[in-house]
Amino acid sequence: MENSFLFVYGSLRPQAGTPQGQWLAEQGHYLGSGVVSGQLYRVGWYPALGPGQDPVVGDIYGIPECLWEKLDAYEEVLGENPEYRRILTPVQWQGGLWLDAWVYWYARPLAGLEPVSGGDWLNALP
Repeated sequence: MENSFLFVYGSLRPQAGTPQGQWLAEQGHYLGSGVVSGQLYRVGWYPALGPGQDPVVGDIYGIPECLWEKLDAYEEVLGENPEYRRILTPVQWQGGLWLDAWVYWYARPLAGLEPVSGGDWLNALP
């Protein structure tokens, strides 16, 4: 894979308190915080990222090739009705630098989901 950066904004963030976030913190290489343009929505205990212009806060990791299969399985990117799609997306890194990172964008309809104001899932945890 040409690009090994991952931007996470929800349950994979180390501060989210999930086993998956802890696993990523142990297995990935934390690079710092970042922001993408979009809109967060609540899907129960985890968020969805959809199109929008709001700043969405998250964390950036360097990911070894061996982790992508597990990450894609967790985010349910495979099958006939994937929940997320992994898309290379411009991310503003701390300090104002830009990089392209993989981001899991919600692939199902957003209608009826509750928008999360403020763009930071950690402030909206259930």
